[in-house]
Amino acid sequence: MSIICKKILIADRFAVEALIELKKNKNFEIETYAEEKLVTANAVIIRSKLKIDAKLLEKAKNLEVIVTCTSGYDHIDLKETEKRGIQVMYTPEANVTSAAEHTWALIMTCVRQIVAANKELKSGTWSRDPYLAFELESKILGIVGLGRIGQRVARMALAFDMQVIAFDPYQDENVFTKLNVRRQSYDEVLKQADILTFHVPATFETNNMFNRSHYESVDEHLILINTSRGAVINEDDLVLALQQKQIRMAALDVFAKEPLGKESKLLKCQNAILTPHLGAYTEEAFLKASMQAAELLTNYFNKKLLMNSLPLKNEWGSMSFKERT
Repeated sequence: MSIICKKILIADRFAVEALIELKKNKNFEIETYAEEKLVTANAVIIRSKLKIDAKLLEKAKNLEVIVTCTSGYDHIDLKETEKRGIQVMYTPEANVTSAAEHTWALIMTCVRQIVAANKELKSGTWSRDPYLAFELESKILGIVGLGRIGQRVARMALAFDMQVIAFDPYQDENVFTKLNVRRQSYDEVLKQADILTFHVPATFETNNMFNRSHYESVDEHLILINTSRGAVINEDDLVLALQQKQIRMAALDVFAKEPLGKESKLLKCQNAILTPHLGAYTEEAFLKASMQAAELLTNYFNKKLLMNSLPLKNEWGSMSFKERT
């Protein structure tokens, strides 16, 4: 009985260690991605650079499975993959530590005004007066989205002796209790937070989740952090709020359109810290995502095992509140 060989395309950077693991399977034919190769491909391993849409899938007549080495999945049209019976898996555990640590790097940068102080000192001016900071102890960290990354961020906050409150309608009460995090409504989290951080996927439900209507609710000294997805925060409204000093600072690692264009008004906001989507950009996260992707794909073809599959069910991103009711 002949064994059917599976053609796997790798569409982005992929760890050598993970590639070696895939090549151990003699039934895998592994090639670098090219669109013309989609016609005969059985699987594609991607990151966020390649957008999976109907036009692309139309060419992939033999495609069985897509594995994305990311925790986000808004670059994949899941309705189209479902329509075509294509399985989709992702690697949500791989970048938890990396994204949580970058969140805290942004928080500390804002609290201690490190970027501005460094710039002024290097320009030849020794001045401490503009950089009077505040301590994190007893301050309130508000978390929107208490999933894997949100939970890690919460544990780090408790190490600073902060109070932590969170909004997540999809988490069980025991998750909040175990973490010693107070469950609050979205509005209450906005009202109470000294530092507000978002950890939700980009979905119909979270699109434009923080916008002009919310600035009246928050404290004028608020520090706003977003390492989730750019569409969550309305950038035009944020620029206006920063210009009018409705909040103290914002630190963003993600943007509605990436790369961030030179015309973006955010670039001119002195009270905004911006980084180019570095949340998962560590050696460790890259390796873990690649290795997990290799394992998911191997288990799928060898054992018919489907893990970390998309779309999600009963969590952020599976469907909106409106679609549920």
